[in-house]
Amino acid sequence: MKIFIVSFLIAAVVIVECSHTFMGTSVQKELVYQRTVKYSSKMFQKRVETVNITIPYNQLYGRYIQGVLAYDLTNSDASANVTAGGIGSSFVNLRMKSDKGKDLKYDVFIYA
Repeated sequence: MKIFIVSFLIAAVVIVECSHTFMGTSVQKELVYQRTVKYSSKMFQKRVETVNITIPYNQLYGRYIQGVLAYDLTNSDASANVTAGGIGSSFVNLRMKSDKGKDLKYDVFIYA
């Protein structure tokens, strides 16, 4: 019951704070990849970048991606969307878009 309540609260926080992206689960899953993505701002423009992440087979040992978390470090109206791969794959492609005139900074975590 406690796990359900904690999961519900985490889901509510993710829904309210829409600049973070979370897919799948990280509960009792191994963190297989972590990266901080940083891009400088473009004056009066939104910065759009695509990040392609492939987890080597020897690191996954026959498993697949179970969770993807892209956490916005700027607390702006930036967005991150999964365009390919993700849950059930060994790769994920993220399309990240910053707020107008702001830096693009995300922490990306992948769980398997």
